[in-house]
Amino acid sequence: MSDPKTQPSIISDRVRFGRALLIAGWVGVVGALLAGISGWVLTSRISTTVSSTVEPVTFIVADLAETIEASLSVVERTTEAIDSIGRATRTTSGALSDVADVMTEVASLAAGDVADSLDSALATLPALIDTGRVIDRTMTALSFVGVDYSPEVPLDGALEDLESSLAPIPDQLRSQVELLGSVAVDLEGIATEAGSLAGVLLQTRVDMLEAEQVLRSASANATAAAESVAGIESEISTFSSLARAVVVAATLALMAAALAPLLIGLHYLRTPDEF
Repeated sequence: MSDPKTQPSIISDRVRFGRALLIAGWVGVVGALLAGISGWVLTSRISTTVSSTVEPVTFIVADLAETIEASLSVVERTTEAIDSIGRATRTTSGALSDVADVMTEVASLAAGDVADSLDSALATLPALIDTGRVIDRTMTALSFVGVDYSPEVPLDGALEDLESSLAPIPDQLRSQVELLGSVAVDLEGIATEAGSLAGVLLQTRVDMLEAEQVLRSASANATAAAESVAGIESEISTFSSLARAVVVAATLALMAAALAPLLIGLHYLRTPDEF
């Protein structure tokens, strides 16, 4: 047994010590709670800040990828159109060149063989007309002895009409030679221009194919960038969740550590007379 004279002093010390432990416990609990709230706010703020920084990059990369895809589609359609136009232009150039050759040949024939043949035929017609006149007179005379001969136009007259019809044709053919030659030259010029246009279209097609390759490479890079940004967003989300979990665990651990003096202080206050 202790000395009764010292008992009040001992009880007073236990009470003071219990209160001190109780205050320390409550301070520890409140401090842990405040620290946890501060840590939660801090991690949330960091996550929000990083996310707000990454989010515009995500939209930019997505817009860039869409723009590249749209440009690639336009280039592909343009290349197809250039292919079609180039083939049509080359075909047209060849056809016009062939027509020009035909026109040149027709002009040569018209001015040469055809006109000369007609001149030769016209040169023989006077003799044929005289012969036809003799035949007509002979047949007319024979009609009196029963030969049926009564043409609407006498043979010599028909030959004279033929001569009149054919006479201007050689000169008309020769007069068309210059026009036909001019048309042939014009067609050949158009064919040459069409061929030059086909060459330009071919070079343009080569350039478009190169641009298509560049856009495909850019599209692949944009896709890779989008995947990287998505990975960063996922890592940020994981980090944020992990940081919050650490904050909660640390807060609970600090609060648990603060409970020890709190419980001891309560014990001292509830049993002040124990020594």
